[in-house]
Amino acid sequence: MLGVRSKRKESSQGGVSADDGGRSTSLRSGGKSRSVRQMNPRQRQGVLLLVLAAIGLIVVFALIASYVSSVSKQVGPVEDEVVLTRTVKPYTPITSADLGSRQEPQRWAARNVMTSPSQAIGQVSQTALQPGTVLQSGMVSAPSQLPPGDQEFTLSLSPDDAVDGQIKPESTVDIIGVFSGGKGGGHTRVVVPNVKVLNTASGGSSGGSSSGGFSVILALTPEQVLQVEGAKSWASDLALSLVQQGTKQGVPGPVTQGSL
Repeated sequence: MLGVRSKRKESSQGGVSADDGGRSTSLRSGGKSRSVRQMNPRQRQGVLLLVLAAIGLIVVFALIASYVSSVSKQVGPVEDEVVLTRTVKPYTPITSADLGSRQEPQRWAARNVMTSPSQAIGQVSQTALQPGTVLQSGMVSAPSQLPPGDQEFTLSLSPDDAVDGQIKPESTVDIIGVFSGGKGGGHTRVVVPNVKVLNTASGGSSGGSSSGGFSVILALTPEQVLQVEGAKSWASDLALSLVQQGTKQGVPGPVTQGSL
């Protein structure tokens, strides 16, 4: 009987110790689950490689930024250039759809390059222009203001008879010829009446007849050009007569004349 009781006691004590052992194990396992898991060597190696890659990326970015900055200092400031994006036919007004822009260092850009699309819109070229062409002021010009069938004709006034600046674009003038000789002596007549002035310029000359004078660009029909050239051959002098508004055609009104 004593042997049986001692075994039971030992077994009961063993159970208690087993329970205590189970509780302690569960507590330890619970403690481990709550604590931070330690990284294994492979994980530590991966994190180290990521850190090194980030540092390398920062170094490369800094080197590129430094190189770009040095190149910019060497090149200098840049400016916009107007370029064509499609073919422009001769005498066709340029539109905004024909234009693009690109940047070019100022030190390499042409002096007369166009920098704003507004400089090219509405201009025309005498030749076809291809896509990618950088527009310059000498390539295009304002469209002609000539009526259909008319021609531009230039006459040059002497420096002393430049009409004191009264003849301007859009003015109307009569071309007068002074003819001398014959039985009746000299006479004056209107060679071509009511001629439109397209433009004026200082320092022009026509056929070398004058230098440092005042050129007047007129709109004439082909027949009128022949009349003026014939008058220049036979007349001793030609003159421009500024026609006032409301003057009857072919009869000069109050005028200021300049010798040609």
